[in-house]
Amino acid sequence: YSVEEAYWRIVSLREKVKLAHKYHDMLARLVTDLENIHSEGIITDNDLLKARLKLSEADIQVLKAENGMELSKMVLCQLTGLSFTSGITLADSLNSDELTALNVQATETSITSRPELGILQKSVDMARSGVKLMESRFLPDIAMTAGYTIMNPNLYKGLEKEFGGDYTIGVVCNVPLFHFGDRRHTLNAARAEHEAATLKLEEAKELMVLQLQQAIFRYNEAVKTTELANLALGQSAKNLKYTEDGFREGIQKTTDLLEAQVLWQKAFSELIDARTEQQMAASNIKKLTGKY
Repeated sequence: YSVEEAYWRIVSLREKVKLAHKYHDMLARLVTDLENIHSEGIITDNDLLKARLKLSEADIQVLKAENGMELSKMVLCQLTGLSFTSGITLADSLNSDELTALNVQATETSITSRPELGILQKSVDMARSGVKLMESRFLPDIAMTAGYTIMNPNLYKGLEKEFGGDYTIGVVCNVPLFHFGDRRHTLNAARAEHEAATLKLEEAKELMVLQLQQAIFRYNEAVKTTELANLALGQSAKNLKYTEDGFREGIQKTTDLLEAQVLWQKAFSELIDARTEQQMAASNIKKLTGKY
């Protein structure tokens, strides 16, 4: 697990805990209604037992969801160095109005903020400076000197015992004529190092653009999956309502209603998974573009 994955897993499980309770309450109300009409002899013992069995399964689902969320919190604490008893407050949710919408193109411009790219660029700059330094060894060295000499006795006044002085100015030029090839070797080595650093930078850019393109594909797929999951949930909710109405009117059987509830819960759970995947994919794109 990465910290990002662990965080969104907790957000997802929090929503699934809510769903588990909602599904449990739905079944509990159904069992109560079935017990009332069972006493009137409208349904069989088998119908009531099936509903109670589903309610027991829902109890287990609630327990598993709550335990899963607590364990996920402990994983996040372990990854971030926090104490297991630390209280974790989630700043995000999976509500439709809070889902991250992105429009990113997989180009080199999109990855300019990556810190890894900055490090590699500095390596190229340092290697380029090394080449310039090695090239400078082939250039003449020119230096200017200046000085003032004080003497006693004074040579300019017939060695009289007094202080005298003289200015000196000179220019020194050092031209490298022969260097046994050592400077050529060091220059070639510096150029090779610069070329290698440049190649490494270009390869890194290509890899980062490829990673970003893959992340964009993943995000677009997640957005489409979320749209389809929303549609499926709406359809399952309508099916559940029609089945409940039919059950009250005596048209639908208990098993039909239980199946409709299961389909609704499954569609809701898949929507939670889809929204979680969309948020994780969006976070991955932000990471790959250096946004955080």
